[in-house]
Amino acid sequence: MPQIGYVAAILACYLVLTWRPRRAQHAGGGEGALTVWQLVAHVEAERRERERVGRHRLREPVESTSDDAGPPLELQQRVLDGLRRL
Repeated sequence: MPQIGYVAAILACYLVLTWRPRRAQHAGGGEGALTVWQLVAHVEAERRERERVGRHRLREPVESTSDDAGPPLELQQRVLDGLRRL
């Protein structure tokens, strides 16, 4: 009978030391943690940078400062009408 007590005590110690409730692996990322979308944007920016070749890659990209959305709607309609007639 004492052998059953020893086995039970060893098993109890093993379970106490090794059993942990399952928790989310990445819960509470904390300060400085990146989201998936930030990582995707970072990878895309690196990919675009690698695609740039030649001397123009040394310059900073020029962002458009104009507020124009394109040619006037009337001109766009006339172009579309002309293309339909072809």
